[in-house]
Amino acid sequence: MKRRKRENWDAVIEEWAAGEQYQLWRRHSDAVNTALLGRWLPKRPVARLLKTDLFDEAVTDGLYAVLAATADCVVGVDVSASVAAMAGRRHPGLVTETADVRRLPFDDDSFDTVVSISTLDHFESCEEIPVALREVTRVLCPGGQLLLTLDNLAQPAVWLRSILPQALMMRLGLIPYAVGKTLGPRRLQAACRAAGLQVEEATAVLHCPRALAVACTRWLERHASPQTQDRFLALLSAFELLERLPSRYLTGYFVAVRASKPGPTMAEEVER
Repeated sequence: MKRRKRENWDAVIEEWAAGEQYQLWRRHSDAVNTALLGRWLPKRPVARLLKTDLFDEAVTDGLYAVLAATADCVVGVDVSASVAAMAGRRHPGLVTETADVRRLPFDDDSFDTVVSISTLDHFESCEEIPVALREVTRVLCPGGQLLLTLDNLAQPAVWLRSILPQALMMRLGLIPYAVGKTLGPRRLQAACRAAGLQVEEATAVLHCPRALAVACTRWLERHASPQTQDRFLALLSAFELLERLPSRYLTGYFVAVRASKPGPTMAEEVER
């Protein structure tokens, strides 16, 4: 399965690298994630930070700038060697590794912060999400933070997508590549706690009507001026105000969790 998944992403990145598909949509997606990280990343610099996939950094500027401003060393892993290589070429300061997030090639307690943006929602079963969470917890330092987003199963469009045939949705252009299983807000928080993490905050992000917005951005890329494109992105950003409402999990395409790995108790520190 791992080889098939890697080959799938190799094919996707080759197609995306050959053209300029979805660049306007990626700008909006990156902006939403950057805003979230701006709120949740540590305010003081940390030594080492891990990002659990590199697709964003391979096809656009991604999140590297905000991560590099937070950590002395930013390490990124991706199951696809092609994606990792492309991200490394775009961002020379980024340390890249080809690895599966369920089997990370790092020692225990290696990273002060782990950023996982829509990585764990690409598995073929929900049972693999807790496996990845336990592995992320293992490499996270005591007191360190995990910033995590997944496709939000509580959002009606995501739920509908989860029960429809993926081949059909890809032929219709409703999804650009194969997607995996995911969880809703309650089950994700429960899975984080079961992995040994303490949930600090939870929310939902990316509140615009995604399928319509993606279709519009693809049309605008081909036919509209840069100024019109910028105005449309400003309109999409306005939808993020919906995060403030109690209905956020019904409108937000991604569920987001900030969790921490408990550090040693005071008694344990004294014993050391």
